[in-house]
Amino acid sequence: MSTVGYINVSLEIWGAILSFVFITSLYMGGDVKNRTDKVFFLILLCNSLLLISDAAAWLFKGHATAVSYWGVHIANFLVYVLGYLLMALFTEYLVGYLSIRIKISRRAAGFVWGLCAVGVILTIISQWNHMYYDFAENNIYRRGEWFWLSQFLGLIGTGVDISLLLIYSRELKKKELWVFLSYIFLPMLAMTVQMFIYGIAWLYLATTISIIFVYVSLQANQAQKQKLREMELEISKSAIMLSQVQPHFLYNTLLGIKQLCDSNPQKASEALEHFAYYLRGNLDTIAQKKMIPFEMEMSHVKDYLYLEKMRFDQKLTIVMELEYTDFILPAMTVQPIAENAVRWGIIKKKGGGTLTIKSEMAEENVIISVIDDGVGFDPLESKNDGKTHIGIENVRQRLMFQCNGTMEIESKKGCGTTVKIILPRKGMTNEYYCSR
Repeated sequence: MSTVGYINVSLEIWGAILSFVFITSLYMGGDVKNRTDKVFFLILLCNSLLLISDAAAWLFKGHATAVSYWGVHIANFLVYVLGYLLMALFTEYLVGYLSIRIKISRRAAGFVWGLCAVGVILTIISQWNHMYYDFAENNIYRRGEWFWLSQFLGLIGTGVDISLLLIYSRELKKKELWVFLSYIFLPMLAMTVQMFIYGIAWLYLATTISIIFVYVSLQANQAQKQKLREMELEISKSAIMLSQVQPHFLYNTLLGIKQLCDSNPQKASEALEHFAYYLRGNLDTIAQKKMIPFEMEMSHVKDYLYLEKMRFDQKLTIVMELEYTDFILPAMTVQPIAENAVRWGIIKKKGGGTLTIKSEMAEENVIISVIDDGVGFDPLESKNDGKTHIGIENVRQRLMFQCNGTMEIESKKGCGTTVKIILPRKGMTNEYYCSR
């Protein structure tokens, strides 16, 4: 093997080792949680495999053995395929990173994935027509007549990335913008040099340096923000728990139990038991670090509704239509919505009304519906009425952060309100909860 070969192999092995160190750091640190983190994890893994494959290609070339023949063919094939995959993963990462700041279409990522597929197909075809490369005697790699096309596809993908950065540059800080641009232009410069000067694998080395730069400058910072976000959620859970235990609710409940002690001691005992369970459920929410089974959440909801039914009697009718219950969700999800429906919908209506809670499975999602036929409201007016709506917004944020769930609210004055909680079914079963 030539001196250039030894240099390439040494640099690429060290680059692969460094990438694996970052992979281990991300995994052991628990920083691979959301989609963007997972994509960056795959970028590091893909880059490591690419460097190892290219190093193997250098090691196998120049030998006439059967092992070298297959080794150099497989290694070079993987270099091309992993290169295209790395291109698509970076665009996916960029789109995901921008999506945290602003709603953005995935068309750009889809287009680059299409380029990746075209590149892989052409690489497969090249094994027969040698359009990208072929091998001379002793398994020596040679560029084919259409080698430039393999690089041109990469330049198109890079152009897409540059376009995204130009369009959404205002959504990024200067540091973030320069980091992404360095990832793009450093490999682009190396790619341009490599098209005319064959020797050291400048492109892969430049890509490795750029990925490390992204990790140090952005991804590590994102992980820190993620941890801060988790701390904020813990604080918000305490806030929602405190907001649920309103002084007037405590007073009215205890007063109702006191009155029952004289008229119906047995029912008073039942009410006191539900009240104790309700308070315990609120306190348990603070300590809860993971999602809970739906049945556990509904047990808390039923304790709350029992107490409200005790107070309002005929003014409150409760209907449960729980068709699907084998799933988990963030603690304190349904209860705040049910309380809102009772306090601001049904009780405000003359003569009261009905609260209906449904759970069902629809394709790949679980849908929980909390429906009341109370006074309703105008959603547009509600956003500008000066109220904080802490409980509902807290639920919405925790759904999005903890399980990628969403919440939809439909309401009309005089007709009532429907709140739908939509949870992705994948990974949300009780078996998943028990195994954690």
